[in-house]
Amino acid sequence: MRSTGTMDARISTLRLASLFILATATSPWTTTSAAALQPTPPSPITTPIVETVKNLRPVVSGSGAPAPLFRAASLDCLSESDARNLLDGSALEVGGAGVDSVRRRPLAAVIDLRNLDEIQKGEAERTDGARLFYSSLTRDCPSGDCNDAGPRLIHVPVLGDINGFWDEAIDRMDGPSRAAATLRTAFDGGALDRAAARNLEEGGHAMLYTVMLATAGRPLAKALDACVQESKRGPVVFHCQKGKDRTGVLSMLVQRCLGETDEEIVEAYGGSGDLLGGEDSAASIEASRNEKRKRSTTAMVDWSHFRGSPACAMADTLEWINQKHGSVDGYLDSILFNGEKRADFRGSLGATKPPIDLT
Repeated sequence: MRSTGTMDARISTLRLASLFILATATSPWTTTSAAALQPTPPSPITTPIVETVKNLRPVVSGSGAPAPLFRAASLDCLSESDARNLLDGSALEVGGAGVDSVRRRPLAAVIDLRNLDEIQKGEAERTDGARLFYSSLTRDCPSGDCNDAGPRLIHVPVLGDINGFWDEAIDRMDGPSRAAATLRTAFDGGALDRAAARNLEEGGHAMLYTVMLATAGRPLAKALDACVQESKRGPVVFHCQKGKDRTGVLSMLVQRCLGETDEEIVEAYGGSGDLLGGEDSAASIEASRNEKRKRSTTAMVDWSHFRGSPACAMADTLEWINQKHGSVDGYLDSILFNGEKRADFRGSLGATKPPIDLT
C-alpha cells in the first residue's frame, strides 16, 4: 500500500507531467490596435509563410481544397502579421499560389491542449501579436449559437488528470521494481515516484503516449467532438506546447477517423522533430545519441528523454492500441467517439478516403 504521506508531494512535483516546454526566442513586436487584427477581405495572394508558429501544417494531406484541420506548436510568439493571417484564414490555405481565394474561410477555433499552468506561463511571455490574436478569440458562443460565433478558444487539457496519469505510470512498472520501490517508501517517501519517473523515461515516447491514451480518453473525445463541430464553420488549429506529443496523439486519432493509413500517420508524426528544429531535430538527436546522460534522482521527469519525434514511437503506439483495443476504431469506441460520430466527421469534411477496414 502506498504511503499517504507522499500524496501532497506527488501532486506538486509530478504536475510537471503536463509540461512539454518549447524554448523559443521571442522578439518585441510593434503595438497596434485590436481592430487592425480583424479578418480582412480575401485577396488572390500566395499562401503566406507563418514564421512565428512552429510545426504548423494540415493534419491530413489534402488534394487542393483548403484543409480545415491544422496542428501546431504554441501560438504565444505570434507576430502581428501572422496573427492577422491566421484570423482571416489566409495562413490556413493549402496549395500555394493559385489557390481560389473565394474558398478561404476565417479561422473558426483554436483548441489548446495544454494544462492551465502552461497556459498561464505562456500568457506572461506572449508577444504583442499573440496578445492581440487571443483578444480576438471568444470562449463562449453568442446566445449559445456556435454557428454565428467568431473564432473561438477551446481549452481541453489532455493531461488534466495528473494523478490518474501517474497511477497508470506506476502500474506500468514491472512487479519486482514496483514492489521494491513501494517498500522503500517506508523510509523514503518519494521512492515510488522516482521509480515511476525513471521507468517513464526509459519507456520513452511510446510509453508517454500510451499512458496518455489510457488516462485521457475523456479530454481526447472532447477535443475530437470540438474538431467535428468547429470544422463545419471553418479552419481549426489544435496545439499543445511543441505540437508533437499531445498534438501528435490527437492528430493520430483524427487521421485514422479520416481514413489515413498507419504509414501516413507515422510519417506525419515523424516530421515534427525537424519542423521544430533545435534540440528536437533528427540531426541534434543523432549527435547526442552517444552522450552519457546523468540519471536523475528526483521525482521530476527529465523531459530531455522525449526530444524529437522518432517514427518508431508512433508505430509502437499504434501497435499498443491494436493489442489493447483491437484497432484505433476500437479505442475510439472505448472513449465514446463511436462509429456514428466518425461518420459525421468524415462526412462534414468531405473525406474521400474510406475508413480503414481491419476485418
